[in-house]
Amino acid sequence: MAKDAASGFTLIELIVLVAIIAIIATVGIPSFNNLLRDTTIRSDGNALVGTINLARSEAIRRSALVWIAPTNDSDWQAGWDIRVDDGDRSLDADKDELLRHFNAIDSTILSSPTRLSIAANGSLASPTSSVEFHIAPEGCQNDEQRRLRVEVSGRASLSRMACSD
Repeated sequence: MAKDAASGFTLIELIVLVAIIAIIATVGIPSFNNLLRDTTIRSDGNALVGTINLARSEAIRRSALVWIAPTNDSDWQAGWDIRVDDGDRSLDADKDELLRHFNAIDSTILSSPTRLSIAANGSLASPTSSVEFHIAPEGCQNDEQRRLRVEVSGRASLSRMACSD
């Protein structure tokens, strides 16, 4: 019995395969980077919303003032703490009970209050008006930036917004 032609790929088939892979990579890699940026910003924004919700529930449960403040002056990106006030209505890291510490985030916080306090009824005690955090991923494009708005009622909401110039 005679053997058929040798099995394998021809040079033309390999060139076509490499061209198809190059096209897929050219289209797919930028989309993957956008997905990673979007996932990071969504995660960081949700961490802040979760922080505010936890602080509200603890303030109501304990009938006490609860502080949310960055661990490093006013740099929220470096991390933040939730603390239960010791009764003097001032933020004292050495006196107030640490409820939870949150580590640094990857996103950039472009604007934010210096700190928040939640009253025993769950409303925003300080500042006395609604506040916003603007959170952007590195290399922000289009509408990847997030706005975290905290109402006077203490309710937090997260929405998309256009990247700042």
